[in-house]
Order: sequence, then C-alpha cells, then structure tokens
Amino acid sequence: MKSFLILFSCSILLFSCGLKDDIHKKDTPTSGKLTLLFDEGITLHIKNQIYTFTTTYKNSDITIMPTDEKACIEALFNDSCKIIAITRELTTKEMAQFVAKNIHPETSTVAYDAIAFIANKDFADSVISVDQITNLLKGNDSSFVKSKHINMVFDNQNSGSTRYLKDSLIPNQNFGGNCKAVNNTKELIKAISSNSTSIGVCDYGWLSDKDDNTTKEFLKTIKILSVSRPNNNLAYMPDQSNIATRNYPFVKTICIIRRSSEFSLGKGIQTFIAGPIGQLMFLKQGLAPYRQEERLIEVDMSPLK
Repeated sequence: MKSFLILFSCSILLFSCGLKDDIHKKDTPTSGKLTLLFDEGITLHIKNQIYTFTTTYKNSDITIMPTDEKACIEALFNDSCKIIAITRELTTKEMAQFVAKNIHPETSTVAYDAIAFIANKDFADSVISVDQITNLLKGNDSSFVKSKHINMVFDNQNSGSTRYLKDSLIPNQNFGGNCKAVNNTKELIKAISSNSTSIGVCDYGWLSDKDDNTTKEFLKTIKILSVSRPNNNLAYMPDQSNIATRNYPFVKTICIIRRSSEFSLGKGIQTFIAGPIGQLMFLKQGLAPYRQEERLIEVDMSPLK
C-alpha cells in the first residue's frame, strides 16, 4: 500500500509538471515562448514593459535582445524572431520586400521618443541648433566652437538615431570625418564623459526616467543639450512635454512590429504595450505615450459650510 501511494504521488507530480510545460509551450496571447529584438536605445522601456507582462502572465517566457535597428528588421525578415521594437515604421521599400515573400507585418505605434544630443559637463555650450548639427554631420566641425574641432559620436552606426539624422539632415551624403560610432549607449556615455570636445547622439529613452538608477548615473557625468530650429531663437529640451507638442525637432515613434497577424504571444505583447497599462508605463518613465487615458475631473463649486 505504501509503495502504491508513493507511485501515485510521483505520477501526479510528473503529470502536473507535464501539464505546466504544455501550458507554457502553448502559443497564445498570454502564454508560450518568444524572442523580442529591439533597438538598444529603448532598453529601459522595453525591459519594464516585458517584466510587467511576464509578471502578470506567468506562462509567458519572453527573451529580450537589444541590438540595432538594422539587425531588428533583418531578423524579422529572415524569421529569426516574430516581433521587434524599433523607433519607426517599416519603409515602403521594406514592406514591399516582406510582401514579396508573402509576409504581412502588423505595426502598432505605442509611444513617442526623441534623439538626444549630449555633452560633457564642461562642454562650452548648452544649446545647439539644427543648422549646427547639420554642419557637424557634414564634417564642418570647427565652425561650432572657434579654434576647436568637435567630434560627433553615435551610439551605434546602425541605430535608429544614426539613420534618422542621416536621412533627415544629410540625405545622399556621407558623414564627415569627425563623425564616429561606438557599440552602444553605455560606451557612448563613457566616451562623452571623458572628452569635452565631443557631442554624443543617443536615444532619449535612456535619459527620460529620472528615477531610474542607470539614468541617474549617466546624468552625473553628461548634460543634455537644448536644440533650436532654423530661424527660431527658442531652444527646447527633449523632455516629455516638448516631445508631445513636437516643439523638439527630433521626435521619433516607437513601433511594435509583428511578422504576421497570428493570434499568438506576439499579439498579446503588442496589445499589452499599446493598452492602458503599457501606455501608463511610458508616461511614468518620461516618454509621451501614443494614447493617454482621458481624465474627467469634477469640481464642486458650492460654497463651503
């Protein structure tokens, strides 16, 4: 009898483990396994979103991998992953390439971000204009600070920020000899912190959450430059308000792009980040959410007794 009970208990335990594994492997909007690739610049936000999702839906197993924008799109195209997060939509040319392989990506815009220009605490100025940025990208570096050569340093040569500046300010041109790139934002912060004649280009997503310990460490050694538009003396910081109003010149969109419209874990992640909880997290971490819940406030104007 004792042997039977032990055998029965073991059977139940094995069955339970198998059942748990089956639930974990089943691909639904709240369960299954998935790898999500994303542009390294939005690391703090994607980590927070996925941590909250997996904590809420415990049968989901999501591996997140920071990389650059180019690698994200290539992985999605080659079916190395089912979902990516980058700071733009796919171009018409890219969509045509997907469709040619009978792939129909589904995109959701979930938040607004920005490109940040950073400098050493001892840098000569705290403001930079769009025209000055353009000149620096072309290699006209000595015109910014008299008698000094200024380097532009990018977070990664294939990041969304690098691609954005090239496409919008110097299309069909090469970067000047004063422009170089490191491998990621942490390397960029280190490089800018030790050089007072360099300007760094990174994603504001690393600097938006002033309560985050990583952001606090970054801001100890660098400062964010305000940016002014052409023919405008006003300069704007890349903060949540100026991103939302588009007063800041270099605003980007964070997009979640899935390889297909399947009702899968990828769909669950996309819906969650685009939904009320995901949008609130962007808001609390200093970015501008794509949707903001309407708040109705009723004020009682009757006299106090």
